[in-house]
Amino acid sequence: MPREGLMTSQDVSRYLRCSVTTIRRLAGKGAIPHFRLGKLVRFRRSEVDAWLNQHHEGEVPTDKTREPLQHPDQLMMFGHEVGRDI
Repeated sequence: MPREGLMTSQDVSRYLRCSVTTIRRLAGKGAIPHFRLGKLVRFRRSEVDAWLNQHHEGEVPTDKTREPLQHPDQLMMFGHEVGRDI
């Protein structure tokens, strides 16, 4: 089994698209799984992914083929306007 590398706070902040300060604050509170090696803090990507799954809110749409909702003020493409037949 290949060994999984560890990520720094900066790596995790880029991965999650948030600030390094946010990652350090979460690690300091013990809210995100991490390793402390003296003053160094490291994260395992699989544990960060599992943590994300545990903190997921809302529902993921299952039907990706659903048509977008039409609004009466929205103009249709290809010369068709709402409420007007061509």
